[in-house]
Parts: sequence; structure tokens; C-alpha cells
Amino acid sequence: MKHNVLLVEPTIKPNGVKILTDQSNVFMAPDGKPETLIRCINEHQCEAICTRVEQMTAEVIGACPTLKVIGQHGIGLDNIDLPAATAHQVKVLNVPDSSHITVAEHAFTFVLACSRSLKINDKSVRDNTWATKDQRQTHDVMGKTLLIVGLGRIGRALAVRAQAFDMEVIAYDTYVPSGVGTQIGVEMIDNLEEALGRADFVSLHTPLTPETKGMFSDAQFEAMKDSAYFINCGRGPVCDEKALIKALQEHKIAGAGLDCLEQEPPEADNPLFRFDNVLFTPHIAGNTIEASMRCSEILATTVLKALDGEETYNWVNKF
Repeated sequence: MKHNVLLVEPTIKPNGVKILTDQSNVFMAPDGKPETLIRCINEHQCEAICTRVEQMTAEVIGACPTLKVIGQHGIGLDNIDLPAATAHQVKVLNVPDSSHITVAEHAFTFVLACSRSLKINDKSVRDNTWATKDQRQTHDVMGKTLLIVGLGRIGRALAVRAQAFDMEVIAYDTYVPSGVGTQIGVEMIDNLEEALGRADFVSLHTPLTPETKGMFSDAQFEAMKDSAYFINCGRGPVCDEKALIKALQEHKIAGAGLDCLEQEPPEADNPLFRFDNVLFTPHIAGNTIEASMRCSEILATTVLKALDGEETYNWVNKF
């Protein structure tokens, strides 16, 4: 007998939908509101749901007795109440390995764009001011130091790319043994402020947890060089946005590249928009066509395996 799986509009890529449709009964929720999810899961007796940004709270999980698997389209799990899922024996799957290179490429794009003042220089052409090299400072990345905060899959992929541009790479990660860094030529530093003082670029790649929320605040920006750039392609709330704004206002740092913010989408009057040395992208670092297709295929395949009782490599709350 086929399993019942709920998707949420807008949903995963068509290749993943096809895999699920071919091997299960697929139902579509019109939106991700909690009441909609509860109604659709119970109405169709769904055993699995594939989520993207939908909030799988304790209330939703507890109200859906047929639910056995939550499949998250991506690596981040801050939209899912893991303790509640575990308490209700609901397996939570993510996709940790479809977009790490994609995110690393995006982070390095910010490194290059910041070093060449790309936003300001683009504007100078459009405004017909034509700011030349005598009016605008730009920099090589060769010989500069990149600090990677969080040396997981993404951090390691970023290190390889930075080294290809002859950058010195250092890293801070309290969960990764120093030997991991040694294997790829990265110096591990166990004091964050010390590492920040050496870096010309700081790239943040930590998950959002109670421990990491707000970990980048006044003290961390104070420790950075005033010529250094801050890059965040992880989660917005890991950085205290007020502290970042203050650091920019007081010229404590040279600029920033931000793929994520504390509030998404941000308010139109967000003070960060006032700075021409800050680059933004709308939380798309991991969302190339290729990465999304890989993610959808892996998610659909592993959700079906989990429903059949197989132990999948991406089961994050094992019980």
C-alpha cells in the first residue's frame, strides 16, 4: 500500500515531486499556515510532510497522530521543533549535502565583490560619475586572511576555494577537531577574538542554535580590523543586527555581504540599506537550479525510504 505524503505550495522541485508521485499518494497544502497543515495532514492521513520554511511546531506535530516523517528541503532545521518530533516518534530528515559547495561559491562571491567595492563601482558607472582607481580603493584577495567561523561542509568547501586564490585560511569551530583543519591546510584557532583580529574577511557558517544566536555582537565587531569585511551566508539571527549597524556607522569594519537577516523579508526602512558598502542577496546562497534539483531528489528518495522503515543517512533525531 502506498504512503500518503503532504507537500506545501510552493513546493520542492518537479523531479522530487515526480519521485514521490510515482511511489506514493501525494497531496498538496495550499499554504504553510499551522491550521492548514494540521487540517491537510489529518484529512488525508498523511504519514510524511516535505517542508521548506513551514513551522513544524509542537502544536502541529502533536495534533497529527499519523505523521511519521518530516523531510526538510535543505540543511537548516530551525523551523522544526526537534524535541517535539522526537517525543512523538516522528523522524526528521534534512539534506546536508546538496548545496554546501553552492553556498561556499556564494560566500566567495561576496569576498570578491567586497574586495573590489563592486556595488559602489557599479553605481558609479550607472550614475555617470565614473569613479576611477584614484577615487576608490579596491584590493586583491591574494595574500589576505579569511576567517571561517564554522568549519563544516560549507566552511571546508569555502576554504578550498579561498586557497585557490592564494588566501590564508584560518577557522574557529569549537565542535571540529583541530586535525580536520590540518588535513586541508587550515589553521584552527580556539579564541574567536584572536582569530577576528587577524582576519581581512570573516565568513559566518554556523547553524542557528540557542548557543549561536547573537554570537556576533559588539565585542566581536570590536575585535575585527577596521579594514575587514563581514559575510553571513548562514542564519541572520546568529548576528546581532544592531551591533552590525553600529559597527558600520562607526567604521569599525569596512563593509559586509549578507545573504540573511534577522527578519526575512526585512522592513523597508532597515538601517542596513543606508550603507553603500553592504551587499545583499535574499537568502539564496544555496538555491541554484542545480542544488535545488539535487536537494529535491535526495529528499524525496530518503523520505520514501524512511517511510518504508529504512534508516537513512540524513535522519537527524535518531531515537
